[in-house]
Amino acid sequence: MLNVSWDPILIAISFLVAFIASFVALDSAGKIRLSSRRAALFWRVAGGVTLGIGIWSMHFIGMLSMKMPMIVSYHLWLTLASLGVAVLASTLAINIVVPGKSLSRLRLLLSTLILSAGVVSMHYVGMAALMLDEGIMWNERMVLLSVVIAIVASGAALWMAFHLRDKHKGVFINRIAAALVMAAAICAMHYTGMSAAHFHDMSRTLPGGISELGLSIWVSVTTLCLLGIMLIISLIDSHWRTGRLTDNLRQLNQQLALQPNFDTLTGLVNRQQMDKQLQDCLHNALLNKKQFGLAFLDIDHFRRVNDTWGHQVGDELLVNVTQRITAGLSRDMTLARLGGDAFILLLPDADGETLNSLLPSLLEDVRRPYTLCGHALTCTLSAGVSLYPDHGETLHELKLKADAAMQHVKREGRNGWSVYRPEMSTAAPTEPAFLQELSQALARDQFELWYQPIWHAEQNAIHGFETLLRWRHPEQGVLLPNLFLPSLEQTGLIIPVGNWAIEAACRQLNFWTEQGFSQWTLSLNLSSAQFEQQDIFQIVSAALQKYNLSPSRLILEVTESTALKNLDRSIELLNAFNRDGITVSIDDFGTGYSNLLMLSVLPAKELKIDKSFISSMLDNSKNRKLVETIVTIARTMEMYVVAEGIETQQQRDILTELGCDYLQGYLFSRPLPAEQIPWLLLQKNSDKQIIPIGKVPTESPAVSQKNHG
Repeated sequence: MLNVSWDPILIAISFLVAFIASFVALDSAGKIRLSSRRAALFWRVAGGVTLGIGIWSMHFIGMLSMKMPMIVSYHLWLTLASLGVAVLASTLAINIVVPGKSLSRLRLLLSTLILSAGVVSMHYVGMAALMLDEGIMWNERMVLLSVVIAIVASGAALWMAFHLRDKHKGVFINRIAAALVMAAAICAMHYTGMSAAHFHDMSRTLPGGISELGLSIWVSVTTLCLLGIMLIISLIDSHWRTGRLTDNLRQLNQQLALQPNFDTLTGLVNRQQMDKQLQDCLHNALLNKKQFGLAFLDIDHFRRVNDTWGHQVGDELLVNVTQRITAGLSRDMTLARLGGDAFILLLPDADGETLNSLLPSLLEDVRRPYTLCGHALTCTLSAGVSLYPDHGETLHELKLKADAAMQHVKREGRNGWSVYRPEMSTAAPTEPAFLQELSQALARDQFELWYQPIWHAEQNAIHGFETLLRWRHPEQGVLLPNLFLPSLEQTGLIIPVGNWAIEAACRQLNFWTEQGFSQWTLSLNLSSAQFEQQDIFQIVSAALQKYNLSPSRLILEVTESTALKNLDRSIELLNAFNRDGITVSIDDFGTGYSNLLMLSVLPAKELKIDKSFISSMLDNSKNRKLVETIVTIARTMEMYVVAEGIETQQQRDILTELGCDYLQGYLFSRPLPAEQIPWLLLQKNSDKQIIPIGKVPTESPAVSQKNHG
């Protein structure tokens, strides 16, 4: 047998080449999902080509490390053929594995077979490129072992390429470790295959071909140029991507800083900002002994518009009514939207003459016909006015009197306005009786949990449900949380009611599990008071254990303002939930602090975009860009994204395209009691629309509230 020796320096270089090629390939795979379609195609091809050429280069550097007592040359076309096989197999395998959102066993098996077949073929075609006058003798056991190593190494490499593509925390260290493992596996296969080859003593090289010197220059130049270019492109891309993300983060924080002060649909100031202006006006009026007016405005029968023509027409009507009212106001007047179809108007220096000229004109402007989305319709306005100091010296009194005047106008037939008079408040609110009934509602088993489905965007199927609190009042019927939740929080009843909700939600999830729906999740809102309970973790864990539920199926929703109130305790509590396997979701994102830099330190797994963003993104390109940026940043923070408040198919299509994982809104279903869920499933699986049986009150998006308010 021919005596063969090995050059340890070239062996080390071959490992280094395999390591760099593996790292670049993993880095390219990680950029695919964060890039546009065109850029993603480049990274798919670049990753496969880099890995293929890296494996091929490592092989021939390993061949050069084999020192034989004669000058060796290589067949040109077989050498090129081995390169083509390696590049083709690597590119195909990476394109099968990396792009999908999940990795099935079939895809992993198929890509593993392709890559391992390519690596084995490349190796033995490359060995056949040795131009010897006598053939190579092979140790069949070692050949088989090299094939097994190739299969295992290929499967491990592709598995790592898929699972490291979305990692963002500790990504550099993880990819270096994975590249080291991949390089070691590639080298193990190569040198196992090399050790299976034995050469005759009288072996001689045939004339022609590529000399060892030529091959070494060719391999070195090809490898260094390719890997160098890919590393430079990757660094430039990472730097550009980081810069763009930083700019987006800065712009998003600036927009979110303004978001809590303005209504996203109409552009008017919202309740919080209006309260600040009212306080300033009250302070100025007190110092200068001036009079000002406060008007409550409400669109008559607005709910009929939503029910008849849909919420898109309703939103268009709100925008148009806002524009007409604003056009009739002077610069010193301020209009704000309180929510739904309710507005509040601040009238500095108001007197009888101002009101008599302004309000009839506003009502007349609003009455003029509208043409919206191909529909012709008309609407009217009811307005009630209170004056400082005649009707009160505090904002609370003035708001109550203005609301009482508006309600009086509605009772008298709507389409008018009135200044407050004492007789309008003769129907005193029964607040003590209401609180008494509320305090006994839990003991009387009057609270219920209703459920709204959360849709899996990619699979187009129900992923789970969100629980929503309802009070079935014995006289008034089913009441929404906006009517009783503030009283629960003020009286402290929110704690026992919240604990009941946790127990009831887990009991319902256990029932669905027994019915065969073990894949459903359940989202549960935690109020601020619940979240601050010292034993909230123990309460949730005990409920899960009682009903033998997997913690991963429970999602706890916490508003960002609640989570950021006591940051140190929030991080500690969220970490405890995470260790237990319970998912924590940041709810109503965009309505609280909206500080993404602070949000990034919270160990939450899910981000829920507030419906105010969704409702306005079709009419405002900036808001659509804002939603797109939120999704991108959430991905960077390794968070799932849920979009709520979806009411149109167009909203659904856009959010699915932007990459939202889960969708929720009236487009899929209104909140339903548990006994109506089977009818919902039947309706979704049938071409016919099936109306659920039972007393299910119709809810308007303007008044539908969560159990945390």
